[in-house]
Amino acid sequence: MRPTPLAQAAEAMGRDGSPVQFIAAGGGVEVTVCLDVNDPQAVSGLTAAKADVICVADFGQFLRKAARRAAPLGAFNLHASLLPELRGAAPVNWAIIRGYNTTGVTAFELVDRMDAGPIYLQAGTDIRTDETAQELRDRLAEIAGGIACRTLELLSSGQARGLPQDEALATLAPRLKKTDGRVDWNADAVTVRNLIHGTWPWPGGQAVFKRRDGREVPVVFARAAVAEGQAQGAPGEVDREGFIAAGPGRLAAIQIQPAGRRLMSWRDFVNGYRVMEGDRFTSVGA
Repeated sequence: MRPTPLAQAAEAMGRDGSPVQFIAAGGGVEVTVCLDVNDPQAVSGLTAAKADVICVADFGQFLRKAARRAAPLGAFNLHASLLPELRGAAPVNWAIIRGYNTTGVTAFELVDRMDAGPIYLQAGTDIRTDETAQELRDRLAEIAGGIACRTLELLSSGQARGLPQDEALATLAPRLKKTDGRVDWNADAVTVRNLIHGTWPWPGGQAVFKRRDGREVPVVFARAAVAEGQAQGAPGEVDREGFIAAGPGRLAAIQIQPAGRRLMSWRDFVNGYRVMEGDRFTSVGA
């Protein structure tokens, strides 16, 4: 999948900061970097801007009541899940890791609780079995643009009616830790594939390649598929067809990155590291 224009802009800049910030600055739009949006000085700046509405997307701060009231039409957030499911910092990752078939984007009114405000609009989409978190996030960003425009139209016309979330259906999607990417080869092949795709590009599906000669190479899997047929050998063991045994099922590795090396195809890894039947991948720390 091709990078989004925002991702391309950030890469081209080669600097720290938000891609939106770079594009806005390049278009002559005034940009203010806010370390604490709830600081009285920051709230004064929001009020002075005389904006009709505040829209937040992928913003790591809570907007408290004073900040939200800086715009007469209030503040809404774009969240990458179908709330109340997957509240939190990593909804795209956990949707894949947990094996969801669908996810989406929600526009909702900001309140003091995390991702808990009344819902204005939602749009769903299927999750493909070959899709990484990075690719799904790019697709959801495209959907979010349309949702944002429709929400602005509803707010400006006075027709926005927020639907309260059902707290009984709420689930959490906490920020990923590096240890969340550790592959458990005793898990079934579908679970392993979902972990690999759901943690790419960070922290990635982490494992250790152990050759029969004792050599060990830390690796990160980026892409995989569930292979047909039964596992041949113990979990993590490479069989004669080049598949990796899980428990149950087996995995067809597609892309892998050895420590300190570039991302490469499974075929290149097999050739470069002379992978043979009986070599194994183990869990990190095992």
